[in-house]
Amino acid sequence: MENTAHTLLGLVLCGGKSSRMGTDKGQLFKDGCTWAKHMSDRLESLGLETYFSINPLQQSTYRQLFSSETLVIDQVDVKGPLAGLLSAHQRFPKADFFVLPCDMIDMETSLLQRLLDIRRQIVGADVYLYAKNEQIEPLCAIYTASGLQKLFLDYQHGYLTGFSVKRAIKNLCAVKLPASGNAKDFRNYNTPDSIRKWQKTEIKSTASITIYYN
Repeated sequence: MENTAHTLLGLVLCGGKSSRMGTDKGQLFKDGCTWAKHMSDRLESLGLETYFSINPLQQSTYRQLFSSETLVIDQVDVKGPLAGLLSAHQRFPKADFFVLPCDMIDMETSLLQRLLDIRRQIVGADVYLYAKNEQIEPLCAIYTASGLQKLFLDYQHGYLTGFSVKRAIKNLCAVKLPASGNAKDFRNYNTPDSIRKWQKTEIKSTASITIYYN
């Protein structure tokens, strides 16, 4: 355990199996850097010391990309993003975490700043996140140490019957911001086809704008 009382740390979630993508999503490239680095740059631009959540099988490859001290390896017997959240809490039990998935690569920094601002304005919540049409975005969120402690106790007592983050946090005290702005901000890329699809969309959108202004 490390003393990080009242500290907000960044956490990029890279520990998924990426089975639908067919390759480790965190190691895909955007603008000359890996998706994992791209997302950590977002968090570090907000002044946050940032870590990478990985599963045990990723240790050797991620140690070639990032320092070992920044790697948070899954230590709990759950699956998915919950493993990353709980393992990070185990290592830094007094820290709050600003969490981002490695595949939300279109996220604008201004939206992240809004979450930071609301955390300063409204104190005492367990989690700060965005919601759209009553659907929450639990993987672009700030989790407080107190909220993570509640999740960890649920895990220890066997109350986490599934591995859905949305289901796990339903009883936490949440501050929800309306997810306005560009629809692509919260887009996750899970398959090669999804990347090709949205690349084509971007090209068409750019072309239409060019024609309009000419």
